Amino acid sequence: MGMSVIQSQDTSARNQDLTKGFLLGGYTQAEGRIEKDDETFWMLYVDGNGNEQWRKHVSGESRKKEERLSDLKLNRDGSIILAGTSAEELGKENWKIVKLGDQQVNDLIVKYDIKIYPNPVSDYAYVEIGFDFKEADILVYDMSGRQLQNLKTKNKVTKINTQALVQGAYLVTIKTDTNKTANAKLIKK
Repeated sequence: MGMSVIQSQDTSARNQDLTKGFLLGGYTQAEGRIEKDDETFWMLYVDGNGNEQWRKHVSGESRKKEERLSDLKLNRDGSIILAGTSAEELGKENWKIVKLGDQQVNDLIVKYDIKIYPNPVSDYAYVEIGFDFKEADILVYDMSGRQLQNLKTKNKVTKINTQALVQGAYLVTIKTDTNKTANAKLIKK
């Protein structure tokens, strides 16, 4: 009923995301007979070649007889949102939304300190910071080490103007109020 594509960033492919696998969500139904984990929210992870890696179902204290998953969303923080209906009998459904923090799913998420997209860039790029902070400086340097831009941000994702940069490679550095730093290369077309 729902699917999220798990991507990994291949550094040899110049910041291109490659499909690592798929997280699928749905429910089962044993025609006319009740099975133990029948009609409950299921998750299945298959790798990029389609081979099953693991499966699990969601049980909880509010579990009803008829639980049907409608959609699933994998968040960048590794949590999963499952949405569907739950009812004692068909026709008397209530919405059920579950947020999970699952270690197996968390292990699938590619962790990064800084992400820049699109990269290579023409006019504007987005700088995404992958750790917690209250305020950060985004610094852009040319390859000789000369600082060209300094932007202050409180946002996880910040749009930067690259129109004035000439074609070439640049270094983007993040410095936060919590003394964390991260660097990434930016390519200007």
